[in-house]
Amino acid sequence: MRLLFALLLFFGTSLHAQEYAAVDSKVTNYGPMASAAMLAAKIKTDFASDHDRVRAAFRWTTENIRYDLAAYYAPTTKKISFSYRNEAEKQERIQAHKDALIATVFSSRKSVCEGYAQTFKKLCDLLGIRAVVIKGYARNNGNAIGTLPTGSNHAWNAVYLDAEWKLLDATWAAGYEINGHWKKQFTPYFYFPKPAVLLQSHFPENAQWQLVQEPISKKDFSLQPLIDIGFFAKNLTLLAPHAGILPPKLIDFQIKGLTKDHVVGYLLKGQKYGTRVPVRITNGIGYFSISLNGKKKDALSIFIDSELALEYKIQ
Repeated sequence: MRLLFALLLFFGTSLHAQEYAAVDSKVTNYGPMASAAMLAAKIKTDFASDHDRVRAAFRWTTENIRYDLAAYYAPTTKKISFSYRNEAEKQERIQAHKDALIATVFSSRKSVCEGYAQTFKKLCDLLGIRAVVIKGYARNNGNAIGTLPTGSNHAWNAVYLDAEWKLLDATWAAGYEINGHWKKQFTPYFYFPKPAVLLQSHFPENAQWQLVQEPISKKDFSLQPLIDIGFFAKNLTLLAPHAGILPPKLIDFQIKGLTKDHVVGYLLKGQKYGTRVPVRITNGIGYFSISLNGKKKDALSIFIDSELALEYKIQ
């Protein structure tokens, strides 16, 4: 679950999202569906290409499933046990359990990340498109910087299109929590994000689903700064600093893609009001500095155009 406790964020529409405007417009008018089979049949009728069908499955899921905060904060442990005679029967029993979960998602229209991910995969299965559920660890906020993942707390997907695997996260695309309430807000970024960038916040159990040439370790993952949607959505690239834990001194920042129209500011832990910083633009790179003198054991949040963009720890 993605937790954002800063100012209310406003997300822009990217060119990538505009590419699917016609699909999104049609699917968001579908409304609730009784079952995955019924929805898949509707998608097959309305869309001819695999690209459009995948987008339709993803967009319906983000539009019609509400995140279950109650289940997230007070999970109930239900042990599933069954007997089987061979591997094929074992897989049938496992799939039956997943199908029961998906049926509950369609009837209740709410779930945690597992329900989002299993629902999307089931739709792809019915549409004849390869997809997988990825289990792993997702960092929710800057407090996790420097902390090694000790288990899985999140689920997302990969889908096979154009002879390559593409990542997506329906849960984080559907909305976010703010001040203890879930807000529905579609975020296009989490549909086919760049693997190396998603790896700033998502660490899969199986290294193959990092989808990068040189997989990183848990330690490397934990020591990265936390890059938030206010950075992703603007197509920016962080050039420095790459360490998520900063010393208490003057720190120089370099961000590729910043322009004179961007407003950059920062907030230290416990501060009520942020501080705007001047940015120098040279050859498409924005340069600015923030003094962290005397801020040991503190936290730094950087905002771009009032959107949370980067988070660091100070030690």
